[in-house]
Amino acid sequence: MKYILSSLACAISMQLSAATSEPVSVKGEVSLGIISNSALSVDELDEVSSQGDSGLEKTAAVTGLWKINDKAKLAASYRYNEQDYQEFDAFDLALHQISVDGSYQWRKKDLGLRYDGAKAKLDGETFLTFQQASIYLGTFLQPQTFLRTSAKVKSKKFAVMSNRNADGYGASAELFHFINDGDIMFMLGVSADKETATDARFNYSGYGVNTKLSQKFELFGLAQKAAIGWRFQSKDFQAYNNDDMPSQLESKADEHRNIFQAQWQLELNKHLALVSKLEYGDYRSQLDSQTYSQTTSSLSIKVQF
Repeated sequence: MKYILSSLACAISMQLSAATSEPVSVKGEVSLGIISNSALSVDELDEVSSQGDSGLEKTAAVTGLWKINDKAKLAASYRYNEQDYQEFDAFDLALHQISVDGSYQWRKKDLGLRYDGAKAKLDGETFLTFQQASIYLGTFLQPQTFLRTSAKVKSKKFAVMSNRNADGYGASAELFHFINDGDIMFMLGVSADKETATDARFNYSGYGVNTKLSQKFELFGLAQKAAIGWRFQSKDFQAYNNDDMPSQLESKADEHRNIFQAQWQLELNKHLALVSKLEYGDYRSQLDSQTYSQTTSSLSIKVQF
C-alpha cells in the first residue's frame, strides 16, 4: 500500500536525523487540510474508479526517543491518517501506524532492529492488517554521505479476501547525501521484495527505485522546505491463464508504476506550518482495468509540538 510505504520512508528519514541532548524527548504534530483525487483507488484491493472526489484529510502523530546511553537509543511512534471524501464514502481511508526502533552504535555504524505495524480501514471497516520486522545497518561513507541497508520480513492479512493474505521478504539500500550543513539532501534508494500469498495467483517478485531531493531555505524571513521525488515500482506476478479466471478483477498481472511527487512547507512560526503536496501516478498493467493515471493534491495547516 502506497500510504504505508510512504509513511515508512518518512519515519526512516526522521530516525536518521533524530538528535537531542535530553535522554528522553517527545514530539508530535496534528494537521487538517483539503485533498483532491482525480481517480479514487485502493491498490491492495485492485479497486479503481474513474471518478474523482475531494474532501478533508486529518493527521495526528507522536514520536518518542529515549537515548539510553551514548551508543544505544530506542524510538517509538504512532501515526493516524484519515481521508474523508465528500461523495464516495466507499473510498474513505483511515490508517493507524505504529513503529518501534532500537539501534546501537557499533564500530561507528548504526545497527538496528525495527518493527512496523499498520491497520487500514475503508468506510469504517477494517480491511487490511500489515506487519513488518527489519534489521538494518547504517554507516557514514563520508562525513556528508550516509548509507543504510536493510533486510525485512512482512505479513499482510485481509479481513474479507483471505486468498490475498501473504508473507514476504525483501531488502533495500538508501544512500543519503547532505550539502550545505544538511540544508540540501539527495536520496537514492533501491529495493527488491517477494511475496507468497494464500492464492498463488497473487504471488509476485518485484523491485523499486526511489529518489528525493529536498532543500531548506529562508525567504521573506520565513523558514521553508521544498522537495521533489520519483518512485518506480515493478511487480511480476505469477503467470495465469485467462480461461481459468472468472473475471479480470479476480486475477493479477504484471504492474509498473511511476509516481512523481512535489512538496512545499512554509514555517509560519516555530509551531505552525502550511504544507502543500502534489502527486502524479502513472499505473500500467497487462489488465486494462488496472491501467490508469491519478493526480492527488492537498493543502493543510500543521501544528508541531
